[in-house]
Amino acid sequence: MLRNKLCGLRGVAGAPKSAAMALTNAERQRRYRQKLKARASPDGLGDLARTAVERAVLALWSFRQRPGPGGLEWAAIDDCSTLDQYRSELERSPGNLVQTARAFLPDFAGLTPAEAQAIAAVIELSDALRLARPQHYAARIASGVTQPAIAVPPAFAG
Repeated sequence: MLRNKLCGLRGVAGAPKSAAMALTNAERQRRYRQKLKARASPDGLGDLARTAVERAVLALWSFRQRPGPGGLEWAAIDDCSTLDQYRSELERSPGNLVQTARAFLPDFAGLTPAEAQAIAAVIELSDALRLARPQHYAARIASGVTQPAIAVPPAFAG
């Protein structure tokens, strides 16, 4: 009985507020600014990297759900039929994730644009940690340019 009365009071001044109450614009802006500050802070860098890695693992798993070369199921090749098994295989050796991601270079063939961007982010993180020159894979994916430009030395031009 009391529950029915409370449900009927929703939206009435002084009525109990539910957890599903809509946020005010000011509250939404405050939360947005907090997220921006957290992203800009070096303190949250580890969390951002973990999020990027998680997105890449899910992108790789999504790719594996499609038939492999010649229509062969990927699970028949590597015995990973669940996401947990696949994640465990990637975790087995520290380089497995990056090596798997780099297998899609240079053109990210077979991946959707979202999958390619997720995998490119992990490759760029790996390059940054190795102090390698930035390649900006995500920018190439967004622009539709998947092959790196090859500069012709001046001696061979003309």
